[in-house]
Amino acid sequence: MINMGGCAESNPEIIKDLIKRVAFIYLSLAPSAVGRRAIKEKFILRRRLGLEYLCATLKNKNIETKIYDQVLLDFSLEKLVSFLKRDKIDLVGFYIISKNLNIVKCYIKEIKKKVNIPVISGGPGCNHYNELIDAGCEIVCLGEGDETIVEIVDYYEGRESLREIKGIAYFDTETKKILTTLARPLISNLDNLPFPHRDPKMIQKYCDYFAYPLKRPYITIITSRGCPHNCSFCTSHSFWKRKYRQRSVENVIQEIKQAVHELNIKSIYFVDDIFALDFNWLTEFCQAVKKEKFNFTWMCNLHPMTFRKTREKAFSLMKESGCSIISFGAQSADAEILKRVNRDPGEPGELRKAICQANSTGITTAVTYIFGLPGETVKTLQKNIDFCLEAKPHIVDFHLLEIIPFSDLSIHYSQGRVCELGEDQLAYYNMKYMMSYYLRPKIAFQLLRDILNKNPARILTFSRLGFHFLKILLASPGSLLSGQSKQR
Repeated sequence: MINMGGCAESNPEIIKDLIKRVAFIYLSLAPSAVGRRAIKEKFILRRRLGLEYLCATLKNKNIETKIYDQVLLDFSLEKLVSFLKRDKIDLVGFYIISKNLNIVKCYIKEIKKKVNIPVISGGPGCNHYNELIDAGCEIVCLGEGDETIVEIVDYYEGRESLREIKGIAYFDTETKKILTTLARPLISNLDNLPFPHRDPKMIQKYCDYFAYPLKRPYITIITSRGCPHNCSFCTSHSFWKRKYRQRSVENVIQEIKQAVHELNIKSIYFVDDIFALDFNWLTEFCQAVKKEKFNFTWMCNLHPMTFRKTREKAFSLMKESGCSIISFGAQSADAEILKRVNRDPGEPGELRKAICQANSTGITTAVTYIFGLPGETVKTLQKNIDFCLEAKPHIVDFHLLEIIPFSDLSIHYSQGRVCELGEDQLAYYNMKYMMSYYLRPKIAFQLLRDILNKNPARILTFSRLGFHFLKILLASPGSLLSGQSKQR
């Protein structure tokens, strides 16, 4: 382990060539996670793709890497410390999002007390760098970390100055202040990145049980980075500087080939914010997948306005190349609310067409809504369930608004409530509409038929899921079953 007794910039020889093993840590939201959030963490076990990219980058420098995923390993702080000692880790990196900020800070403080290892962090929650550094984190990566992590390692090995590393925040011992360096430009050619390092020993542990058409072994792939939209509840556009960068079809196909050969994968979830903005790219991709005769199914995320003029052809190509499920981020069925969050008021009409087209093509459809957006009322909530009952997607997910720090919503509504409905009211309608949707005989039969057709083994999983939801209903203060709701 690294001796941190000296300053790397003034005594580089003390720690030169000692970064041999790096551990990246993903902390669960539990025990702070409750209700449906806790269930989702239990049933949606997605790979930590960003960390896998960093592992691949460091492996190219002959550095051993490990990912300690608390959702899978379920370790305590004491157990994590024992892992770090057992595996002789030289550098620790925490993945940070706003939801896990407090627990990450707690872990950083305790690790600094128990182990003499430098700690860094990065991820979508990097704007909290002041709090992270105050907790004991030495460097926070701001933005893309693929190039930054290499220079951070060079710093700890005495070959780089912190002031020269672009895209970081750190505590400067001379000025006694937290400083940020110049912003790092986005990587212009994503094809230059190594393919993510996926641990074969962990491949069977990951699965998205809600996306029932996906079978194990299952991986996630990203074909692009960035989002051109400007939704006020989101920070993706600011993290990626509102730029959309697309990998070449050839590069994506090569990654798929590697995964099929080495891991024998059965399913892929393309986790791009928005998959295939360009119809020509989609056409080339689907044709390439068919040509290779891959035997896997796949899932992607689409914006409701994507492929408006080419939807029938696009969905047909996707189905023929193995697409089994599309997830649409609807957010609201109310035009005025959509305008308030920088969305197009025409989205519900286009989404209705997209769901109809996908369903008729044989692609499972999933739609997500946010309850509690600016201007939300009981009437606008009703529009969401009415839309779903009319359009009939296979899967609906109503969830409550969580205001992300540094998003436009967090700035505009820092002093007051976002809408007239309280959290208990929103939670009540959330659960009410989820139940009223899935308990409709036509909807339930459509879902059951689709599961039996695409992945019958998921019936047992959904039975377990229903049991967990029932427990939440019985325990929640605002439950439909508890008799304590204010929404009578």
